[in-house]
Amino acid sequence: MMILAVVMGYSMDTSSLFTALLHSTHLLRSFLFAGESRSTFFQVFLQSYHRLELALPNWETLKPYIYAAGLLAVLLAISLVALLGLRHRLRQQTAALRNSEARYRTLVENATEGILVIAGQEGRIVFANPMAAEILGQPLVTLEGIPVATLIHPEDRAQVMARYAARLRGENPPPRYTLRVITSRGATRWLLLHAERITWEAQPAILVMFSDITERQEAEIYINEKLRQMAALRAIDAAIINNSETATLLQIIVEQARNAIPVDAAAVWLLDESRQSLNLIATEGFQHAFPSPRRLLAPEECAYEAILTRRVVQRSSPDRASLSPETYALCTAEGFQAYLVAPLVARGETHGVFELYHRAPLPTPPDWLSFFENLSTQTAVAVEHARLFQALEQANLRLTQAYQATIEGWAAALELRDGSLSGHSCRVAELSVELARALGLKDEELTYIRYGALLHDIGKMAIPDSILQKEDDLSPEEWEIMKRHPEYARQFLEAVDFLKPALDIPYYHHERWDGSGYPDGLKGEQIPLAARIFAVVDVWDALQTPRVYRPAWDDHSIAEYLRRESGRLFDPHVVSVFLDLLKAKGMLFASKSEL
Repeated sequence: MMILAVVMGYSMDTSSLFTALLHSTHLLRSFLFAGESRSTFFQVFLQSYHRLELALPNWETLKPYIYAAGLLAVLLAISLVALLGLRHRLRQQTAALRNSEARYRTLVENATEGILVIAGQEGRIVFANPMAAEILGQPLVTLEGIPVATLIHPEDRAQVMARYAARLRGENPPPRYTLRVITSRGATRWLLLHAERITWEAQPAILVMFSDITERQEAEIYINEKLRQMAALRAIDAAIINNSETATLLQIIVEQARNAIPVDAAAVWLLDESRQSLNLIATEGFQHAFPSPRRLLAPEECAYEAILTRRVVQRSSPDRASLSPETYALCTAEGFQAYLVAPLVARGETHGVFELYHRAPLPTPPDWLSFFENLSTQTAVAVEHARLFQALEQANLRLTQAYQATIEGWAAALELRDGSLSGHSCRVAELSVELARALGLKDEELTYIRYGALLHDIGKMAIPDSILQKEDDLSPEEWEIMKRHPEYARQFLEAVDFLKPALDIPYYHHERWDGSGYPDGLKGEQIPLAARIFAVVDVWDALQTPRVYRPAWDDHSIAEYLRRESGRLFDPHVVSVFLDLLKAKGMLFASKSEL
């Protein structure tokens, strides 16, 4: 309509009409892009239409032009409406895009996780959010453009960059793992990382999201360290209980120390009786042997200082002045850069020193210093325990030897009353122990079999010499007195706690398999095994010994007697094992009947 009004205000010739159309187009463009209002447009239209009425000379002449102009106006109006809608939608979409970008940037900049985009073969950072800079301990402005490898801990760098390269090639290494980074201040932080391959500016890149798990990781490391230390202390406690040999015990301790403390080597030295020198007892982790297993204490060396002050002494860089020549030579050969020594003190007495060596510098003091102090104290207790136990063993050995000598003295005293019994007790004791061992008896049981065999006739000390040394047959009354010697033996030995387990032989060795023996008339396996063993051995030795009333029997005759009485007087199994034992020892050869 606006165009029609303009056309009617101009000359009606063809050139004027086209001029008017061009001017209308210009007005339309101004309306669309200059933002003229609809009210202004209609005012212009009404004015133009009024002038048309006043100046219109011939309607019929203008009619075709008016129709064409009207059609053109309709088309332009439709275009106008479409353009208006398109502009409105464009503005909406532009605003939505700006809002989305703002929300996205807000989310990224305020994310609680670090976010990096890493691209290129060198692995350079092309984007980083503020949290990434905070976690990595780096200024945000310096992060973009630097190789990410420069931030990674040297021990983790190779593995992380290998995974980066593999993911950039389209492979699928583990997307989630932990690693360590170094901050600008040199601190180590643990990260939990998740990596994905993306496209960044038309190039493949890696999107990395990570969080700081340093506190959790350090707590886990601390707990694991304490668990290792507790396990080491428990193993040492078990070793103290189960081992009495000092060298074995200390070797277990230095091995456990290496497991629980992050050092390369450990050694334990004990003071000798003069307390002027140290003897090497246990080592672990050394590549070279000590130049000498013995070294003199010198006032200038760390070990002397530790013993004197009774505290741990540490040297970050071992030097010749503070170490013994042997220790300095070893540190030089092994490349040790750190050295600690603790005194071994228990109940106020120093027993030696505990040394630790490491091929890298250690903090002063190390985090595990208190554990090392406790371990040194426990080691000192272990040394004292082992020495006390060894002293106790020696005392027990001397006591056992005294008991042995006393028992053998009693047996010798008994034999003095009857010259025909010379050496009998010792012979039957040794042979009884061998037979008992062949029958499967062990250790302490064998000890008491020996004691019982030596004292088997101890009860005869209460029998009068007139009966004991009588060459003729005993009268029934005398025989009854003789048969009381097992009871006398029990009375003697029951008063000695140490010898109570040895009573079976002195009291029961006259019992018989068929129940015809004395003093209690026991039968078969009712008779203690020790007594059944000794009964066979006693008869063997007694029949080999000549008496005033008979000559000695030969071995085959005694063997035949034992076989014949097996199952009546003697345990058949014991007799069989005994005869096999004699053959094995070469004390009895096969008879013609056996051949």
